[in-house]
Amino acid sequence: MIFGMVYNFLPFMIYPIYNTLQKLDKSYVEAAQDLGANPMQVFFKAVLPLSMPGIVSGILMVFMPTISTFAIAELLTMNNIKLFGTTIQENINNSMWNYGAALSLIMLFLIGATTLLASDDKDHNEGGGLW
Repeated sequence: MIFGMVYNFLPFMIYPIYNTLQKLDKSYVEAAQDLGANPMQVFFKAVLPLSMPGIVSGILMVFMPTISTFAIAELLTMNNIKLFGTTIQENINNSMWNYGAALSLIMLFLIGATTLLASDDKDHNEGGGLW
């Protein structure tokens, strides 16, 4: 099942990181090298912090569908492994509407909380928006 999920969701993680690295100004890397940083220091001190928006975007793009997917778990494991989405579907199909709705709301709040935690504080400093 893990290989199926990696195969399905890996492009959603790679593309935002690739896009961020493509737009990365190479002068930061050159400046770090000119100041005597070795390749590992260049990566951890210059490249990684500048690519964090792509990493966070990729994590959100992978986390949201992964937590709610049930087709991969159902098809690849013959329903032996229960994921959150599989449990919700099972409860709705067994006419346990209250339990399925409660789990759906928990999943909604969990996804909403991770989205709010991952939002940039820069948006709040620039003005605009609701708050």
